[in-house]
Amino acid sequence: MFKKPVLIASVACILVFFSCGVEEYYFLPQVQENRISSSITNAIINIPPIPEDPYYYAVYYAIFYRIYTSGINVSSLNVSDFSQISPNLFSDFNYLSPFSNPANTSSTISVNTFKSRNYFELEFEGITASNMLSKTGGTLVINFPTATGDFPDASMNSTVSKRLLRSGELISPRPDNYFRNSNDLRNASNLTNNADVIGSGETFYSYAAMYIAAVGIHPTNFSRIYSKPTFISVFRLPDLF
Repeated sequence: MFKKPVLIASVACILVFFSCGVEEYYFLPQVQENRISSSITNAIINIPPIPEDPYYYAVYYAIFYRIYTSGINVSSLNVSDFSQISPNLFSDFNYLSPFSNPANTSSTISVNTFKSRNYFELEFEGITASNMLSKTGGTLVINFPTATGDFPDASMNSTVSKRLLRSGELISPRPDNYFRNSNDLRNASNLTNNADVIGSGETFYSYAAMYIAAVGIHPTNFSRIYSKPTFISVFRLPDLF
Protein backbone atom coordinates (compact mmCIF):
# COMPACT_ATOMS: atom_id res chain seq x y z
CA MET A 1 0.00 0.00 0.00
CA PHE A 2 3.01 2.31 0.31
CA LYS A 3 4.46 1.70 -3.15
CA LYS A 4 2.43 4.31 -5.04
CA PRO A 5 3.37 7.38 -2.91
CA VAL A 6 7.04 6.40 -3.08
CA LEU A 7 6.83 6.06 -6.84
CA ILE A 8 5.09 9.42 -7.19
CA ALA A 9 7.66 11.11 -4.98
CA SER A 10 10.47 9.53 -6.97
CA VAL A 11 8.98 10.70 -10.26
CA ALA A 12 8.55 14.19 -8.78
CA CYS A 13 12.19 14.27 -7.75
CA ILE A 14 13.28 13.25 -11.23
CA LEU A 15 11.09 15.94 -12.80
CA VAL A 16 12.51 18.57 -10.45
CA PHE A 17 16.04 17.41 -11.22
CA PHE A 18 15.62 17.81 -14.96
CA SER A 19 13.42 20.93 -14.93
CA CYS A 20 15.32 22.96 -12.35
CA GLY A 21 18.75 21.47 -12.81
CA VAL A 22 21.38 20.69 -10.22
CA GLU A 23 24.40 22.97 -10.16
CA GLU A 24 27.63 21.04 -10.62
CA TYR A 25 30.49 21.84 -8.26
CA TYR A 26 33.76 22.45 -10.05
CA PHE A 27 37.12 22.15 -8.33
CA LEU A 28 40.74 21.38 -9.14
CA PRO A 29 43.27 19.21 -7.27
CA GLN A 30 45.83 20.92 -5.05
CA VAL A 31 49.57 20.48 -5.59
CA GLN A 32 50.74 18.35 -2.68
CA GLU A 33 53.26 19.88 -0.29
CA ASN A 34 55.59 16.88 -0.60
CA ARG A 35 56.04 17.69 -4.29
CA ILE A 36 57.92 20.87 -3.36
CA SER A 37 61.51 21.11 -2.15
CA SER A 38 62.60 24.68 -1.47
CA SER A 39 65.00 27.07 0.20
CA ILE A 40 65.55 30.82 0.21
CA THR A 41 67.44 30.58 -3.10
CA ASN A 42 65.63 27.91 -5.12
CA ALA A 43 62.71 25.52 -5.39
CA ILE A 44 62.01 22.29 -7.24
CA ILE A 45 58.32 21.60 -7.85
CA ASN A 46 57.13 18.30 -9.32
CA ILE A 47 53.89 19.61 -10.79
CA PRO A 48 51.36 16.80 -11.40
CA PRO A 49 49.48 16.62 -14.71
CA ILE A 50 45.78 17.44 -14.46
CA PRO A 51 43.74 14.64 -16.09
CA GLU A 52 41.21 15.65 -18.74
CA ASP A 53 38.63 13.45 -17.03
CA PRO A 54 37.09 14.82 -14.88
CA TYR A 55 38.98 18.15 -14.96
CA TYR A 56 38.23 19.07 -18.59
CA TYR A 57 37.90 22.71 -17.52
CA ALA A 58 41.50 22.92 -16.22
CA VAL A 59 43.78 25.31 -18.14
CA TYR A 60 47.17 25.75 -16.46
CA TYR A 61 49.00 26.41 -13.20
CA ALA A 62 49.60 29.90 -11.81
CA ILE A 63 52.16 31.15 -9.32
CA PHE A 64 51.17 34.10 -7.15
CA TYR A 65 53.76 36.33 -5.50
CA ARG A 66 54.23 39.39 -3.33
CA ILE A 67 57.48 41.24 -2.58
CA TYR A 68 58.37 42.28 0.97
CA THR A 69 61.14 44.73 1.78
CA SER A 70 63.05 44.20 4.99
CA GLY A 71 65.86 45.39 7.20
CA ILE A 72 66.72 41.79 8.08
CA ASN A 73 69.13 39.62 6.12
CA VAL A 74 68.46 35.89 6.48
CA SER A 75 70.34 33.13 4.70
CA SER A 76 67.99 30.24 5.42
CA LEU A 77 64.23 29.82 5.36
CA ASN A 78 62.34 29.36 8.62
CA VAL A 79 58.67 30.17 9.14
CA SER A 80 59.61 31.40 12.61
CA ASP A 81 61.62 34.18 10.94
CA PHE A 82 58.73 35.52 8.84
CA SER A 83 57.67 38.08 11.43
CA GLN A 84 61.27 39.32 11.68
CA ILE A 85 61.64 39.59 7.90
CA SER A 86 58.38 41.52 7.63
CA PRO A 87 55.27 41.82 9.81
CA ASN A 88 53.31 42.01 6.52
CA LEU A 89 54.78 38.69 5.37
CA PHE A 90 53.81 37.10 8.67
CA SER A 91 50.28 38.53 8.42
CA ASP A 92 49.77 37.41 4.82
CA PHE A 93 51.15 33.94 5.52
CA ASN A 94 48.72 33.48 8.42
CA TYR A 95 45.84 34.81 6.32
CA LEU A 96 46.53 32.37 3.48
CA SER A 97 47.25 29.36 5.72
CA PRO A 98 43.59 28.20 5.99
CA PHE A 99 43.29 28.35 2.20
CA SER A 100 46.51 26.38 1.62
CA ASN A 101 45.87 23.82 4.37
CA PRO A 102 44.82 20.60 2.55
CA ALA A 103 42.91 19.43 5.64
CA ASN A 104 40.71 22.52 5.60
CA THR A 105 37.97 21.80 3.06
CA SER A 106 35.80 24.77 4.03
CA SER A 107 38.17 27.47 2.72
CA THR A 108 38.16 27.85 -1.05
CA ILE A 109 39.88 30.55 -3.03
CA SER A 110 38.55 32.97 -5.63
CA VAL A 111 40.04 35.63 -7.85
CA ASN A 112 39.98 38.00 -4.86
CA THR A 113 41.76 35.74 -2.36
CA PHE A 114 45.21 36.78 -3.55
CA LYS A 115 44.23 40.17 -4.94
CA SER A 116 42.93 41.24 -1.55
CA ARG A 117 46.48 40.79 -0.22
CA ASN A 118 48.11 42.44 -3.27
CA TYR A 119 49.47 39.16 -4.55
CA PHE A 120 50.02 39.12 -8.32
CA GLU A 121 50.50 36.41 -10.90
CA LEU A 122 54.09 35.59 -11.81
CA GLU A 123 55.10 35.90 -15.47
CA PHE A 124 58.02 34.67 -17.53
CA GLU A 125 60.17 36.36 -20.15
CA GLY A 126 59.53 35.11 -23.67
CA ILE A 127 56.72 32.68 -22.82
CA THR A 128 53.21 32.92 -21.39
CA ALA A 129 52.51 31.46 -17.96
CA SER A 130 49.88 29.16 -19.49
CA ASN A 131 52.53 27.61 -21.77
CA MET A 132 55.28 27.57 -19.16
CA LEU A 133 53.02 26.04 -16.51
CA SER A 134 50.64 23.98 -18.63
CA LYS A 135 48.22 21.47 -17.16
CA THR A 136 50.47 18.65 -18.40
CA GLY A 137 52.75 19.40 -15.45
CA GLY A 138 56.46 18.63 -15.16
CA THR A 139 59.44 19.56 -13.04
CA LEU A 140 59.73 23.30 -12.44
CA VAL A 141 63.00 24.66 -11.06
CA ILE A 142 63.02 28.22 -9.71
CA ASN A 143 66.36 29.92 -9.02
CA PHE A 144 67.07 33.10 -7.07
CA PRO A 145 70.83 33.62 -7.46
CA THR A 146 72.80 35.48 -4.82
CA ALA A 147 75.30 37.29 -7.05
CA THR A 148 74.77 41.02 -7.60
CA GLY A 149 73.19 41.77 -10.98
CA ASP A 150 71.93 38.24 -11.61
CA PHE A 151 68.37 37.51 -12.72
CA PRO A 152 66.03 35.04 -10.97
CA ASP A 153 64.78 32.49 -13.49
CA ALA A 154 62.93 29.22 -13.92
CA SER A 155 63.07 26.18 -16.18
CA MET A 156 60.50 23.50 -16.91
CA ASN A 157 61.67 19.95 -17.57
CA SER A 158 65.30 21.09 -17.97
CA THR A 159 64.49 23.40 -20.89
CA VAL A 160 66.16 26.79 -21.40
CA SER A 161 65.63 28.97 -18.32
CA LYS A 162 63.27 31.92 -18.52
CA ARG A 163 63.73 35.04 -16.42
CA LEU A 164 61.00 35.69 -13.88
CA LEU A 165 58.89 38.78 -14.48
CA ARG A 166 56.73 40.79 -12.15
CA SER A 167 53.07 41.03 -13.15
CA GLY A 168 52.07 42.72 -16.39
CA GLU A 169 49.23 44.32 -14.44
CA LEU A 170 51.71 46.72 -12.84
CA ILE A 171 52.00 50.22 -14.29
CA SER A 172 55.65 51.11 -14.94
CA PRO A 173 57.15 49.04 -12.09
CA ARG A 174 60.31 50.52 -10.57
CA PRO A 175 63.10 49.99 -11.39
CA ASP A 176 61.93 47.39 -13.93
CA ASN A 177 59.84 44.21 -14.05
CA TYR A 178 62.57 41.82 -12.86
CA PHE A 179 62.94 40.37 -9.36
CA ARG A 180 65.97 42.29 -8.10
CA ASN A 181 66.54 44.27 -4.94
CA SER A 182 67.19 48.00 -5.38
CA ASN A 183 66.52 51.41 -3.84
CA ASP A 184 63.78 52.06 -6.41
CA LEU A 185 62.05 48.80 -5.54
CA ARG A 186 62.11 49.58 -1.82
CA ASN A 187 61.33 53.30 -2.08
CA ALA A 188 57.93 54.00 -0.50
CA SER A 189 57.32 56.86 -2.97
CA ASN A 190 57.07 54.26 -5.75
CA LEU A 191 54.21 52.32 -4.19
CA THR A 192 51.80 53.35 -6.96
CA ASN A 193 54.09 51.74 -9.51
CA ASN A 194 55.11 48.89 -7.23
CA ALA A 195 51.73 47.63 -6.09
CA ASP A 196 53.28 44.19 -5.60
CA VAL A 197 55.76 45.52 -3.01
CA ILE A 198 55.20 46.31 0.66
CA GLY A 199 57.55 47.38 3.42
CA SER A 200 57.98 49.68 6.38
CA GLY A 201 60.83 51.37 8.17
CA GLU A 202 64.43 51.31 7.01
CA THR A 203 64.93 48.49 4.52
CA PHE A 204 67.94 47.03 2.71
CA TYR A 205 66.70 43.67 1.45
CA SER A 206 63.76 42.28 -0.52
CA TYR A 207 62.01 38.91 -0.41
CA ALA A 208 59.32 37.31 -2.59
CA ALA A 209 56.76 34.86 -1.21
CA MET A 210 55.18 32.49 -3.75
CA TYR A 211 52.24 30.08 -3.95
CA ILE A 212 51.15 27.74 -6.74
CA ALA A 213 47.58 26.85 -7.71
CA ALA A 214 45.83 25.14 -10.62
CA VAL A 215 43.58 27.36 -12.73
CA GLY A 216 40.49 26.46 -14.74
CA ILE A 217 37.58 28.13 -16.51
CA HIS A 218 33.99 27.50 -15.42
CA PRO A 219 32.21 25.83 -18.39
CA THR A 220 29.03 27.91 -18.16
CA ASN A 221 29.80 31.34 -16.68
CA PHE A 222 33.50 31.39 -17.76
CA SER A 223 34.71 32.60 -14.36
CA ARG A 224 38.06 31.37 -13.07
CA ILE A 225 38.28 28.26 -10.93
CA TYR A 226 41.23 27.74 -8.58
CA SER A 227 42.58 24.82 -6.64
CA LYS A 228 43.70 25.34 -3.08
CA PRO A 229 47.09 27.09 -3.24
CA THR A 230 50.30 25.52 -1.98
CA PHE A 231 53.08 27.55 -0.41
CA ILE A 232 56.35 27.32 -2.37
CA SER A 233 58.90 29.45 -0.52
CA VAL A 234 60.13 32.91 0.41
CA PHE A 235 63.01 33.88 -1.87
CA ARG A 236 65.60 36.58 -1.28
CA LEU A 237 66.01 38.86 -4.28
CA PRO A 238 69.55 39.42 -5.59
CA ASP A 239 70.83 43.01 -5.52
CA LEU A 240 70.54 44.96 -8.75
CA PHE A 241 73.95 46.58 -8.15
